[in-house]
Amino acid sequence: MKKPLWIHFLGFAMFFSAYSCKENSDHTDQENYISVETYTVVKDETPSRSEYIGIIEEDLSVSVSFPVTGNIEKIYVNEGQPVKKGDLLAELNSYSLTNLHAAALSSLRQAEDAMRRLQSLYDKNSLPEIQYIEMQTKLEQARSAEAIARKKLEDSRIYAPFSGIIGRKMADAGENILPNQAVLTVLQIEKVNIKIAVPEKEINTINIGQPATIRVSAAGDDHFEGTVSRKGVSANSVSHTYNTWILVDNHDNKLLPGMVCNVSIRNNMSEYTIVVPNHCILQDGNGNTFVWKVVNGQAKKQIIETGHQKSEGVGIISGLSIGDEIISKGYQKVSDGQKLRTL
Repeated sequence: MKKPLWIHFLGFAMFFSAYSCKENSDHTDQENYISVETYTVVKDETPSRSEYIGIIEEDLSVSVSFPVTGNIEKIYVNEGQPVKKGDLLAELNSYSLTNLHAAALSSLRQAEDAMRRLQSLYDKNSLPEIQYIEMQTKLEQARSAEAIARKKLEDSRIYAPFSGIIGRKMADAGENILPNQAVLTVLQIEKVNIKIAVPEKEINTINIGQPATIRVSAAGDDHFEGTVSRKGVSANSVSHTYNTWILVDNHDNKLLPGMVCNVSIRNNMSEYTIVVPNHCILQDGNGNTFVWKVVNGQAKKQIIETGHQKSEGVGIISGLSIGDEIISKGYQKVSDGQKLRTL
């Protein structure tokens, strides 16, 4: 016996409805998942290094000046010029000082000649004691006047106090100069100091004598080796960092004061066993540092404590373990408990 035609249509409609519901359900499930890329935390096998930005400073800088007033006759050097200890750098117009010294020297010679004449009379007891003492006094006064005039004449010239290079030129020929007004700076750069700012939580990991590697882009990305020479004991009140200096040999004078460089200091012992790439680390509105951790296929906000910056990423003090899986890409739409599909 044939079934009525409407029964066949009813069965077909029920099958189509069930299939559509299943397809919509699968499609809805797919929409609840977010595709992400992940990074598996592994043990850090690289040597522990701290990275800093440094500024090159001269080992020694001295401002030279004239102790006397006068008009600058000539400056014999220019900025950046190498000089040796004792080289004449500049001099004043010494016409007046030369004449004053000549007059003082003439008076001294006259006093010495008079003293020689009186000395013979005094030795023969032919000269009163008072006249002899007066002549001695005049001779001492003439010697003092000549010494003062000679010193002023010598002070009209500036000589290099040590071998180095001329840093700044702060006056020119023809200018009237006051006593102790800076004219030139002489820099000693055979060795240079590199100043870095070390955060307070890292300062105790750095010790005097620790080796450091310096890369200077202005010097063609050349690498230089140095050692930590000094550590500051007073922190910057704003940044809470301590100034630290690294001494570097600079025999070829490639490193110049003011250059910026990258400094890498190898730690004697590392407090970190894992390092996470920088782009995986986020910060919430409360200032907490965190990563998105994958737990049973879902996203979990994991608060972490970070250490210092390394070349491979950021050292992690707490919050993660070796083998943990964290989101490295696609975290922009992730929330706590979000279902994930890893790529």
